[in-house]
Amino acid sequence: MKNLLPVRLAPFLVLLLFAGCNRSVQATLPAPQVSEPVKMAPAEKTVEIRDAISDLEKPLSLDDRFSYTYGYMLFTTLQQQGFDNLSSTYFAKGALDAGKNTGFFSQEEMTQILHEVQTNLLQKAQQERAKIAAENLQAAEDFLSSNGKQEGVVATESGLQYRVLVQGSGEKPSEESIIEVDYQIMLLNGRVIDSSYERKQSSSFQLQAIMVPGFIEGVKLMETGSKYRFWIHPSLAYGVEGTQAVDPNSLLIVEVELKAIK
Repeated sequence: MKNLLPVRLAPFLVLLLFAGCNRSVQATLPAPQVSEPVKMAPAEKTVEIRDAISDLEKPLSLDDRFSYTYGYMLFTTLQQQGFDNLSSTYFAKGALDAGKNTGFFSQEEMTQILHEVQTNLLQKAQQERAKIAAENLQAAEDFLSSNGKQEGVVATESGLQYRVLVQGSGEKPSEESIIEVDYQIMLLNGRVIDSSYERKQSSSFQLQAIMVPGFIEGVKLMETGSKYRFWIHPSLAYGVEGTQAVDPNSLLIVEVELKAIK
């Protein structure tokens, strides 16, 4: 749990919130003893500064407790999502102004601000994604270069690598075949992203429906009853786009047991 960030309102906020309570003092000086009148500049106004937040007591009513809790959780969530430079002061100011239906910016200006932030976030995300894609591609090619030299590893013309774990003796499927398989898909770091073994239930589907070209190519090499391990280059897997669960240019390590062709 993060510590509660202190919220202090700036003097300009106080001026907006308590304009009706502010007291101004106009200094009055005696007129100079001269024949010609002299114009006097008005004295600076002094303002009674009050803080609308720091003096609040612990909320008691459900509405007040919810208001505080929601603000706390929303601010914390935004920080966790990468808004590290979020200002607690202006965050509070925005909430107070929204409650008074006033503010620094018009609706059009706020929409533009949100658009600018979204554009910046998108650019940063694209840059980070491009960096990850380049690193993953290099890691995949380095691994495949070494793995291809291992005993029992076979490489196809496309670059797919595989090893026969169990050799079956049944028929081979076509892309149109409906197959029954047990399988496990793993990333280079060892993280399992899908496994029929974990579900304890075999999967049946039409082979060509799979969106991984390397998987289709590999299974077509198998005879019923076989179990193979495939190392699938990113270009034969989910490519530079990746998926929600798979980073761009990730190499896939897939074990497949072809149980039946339906």
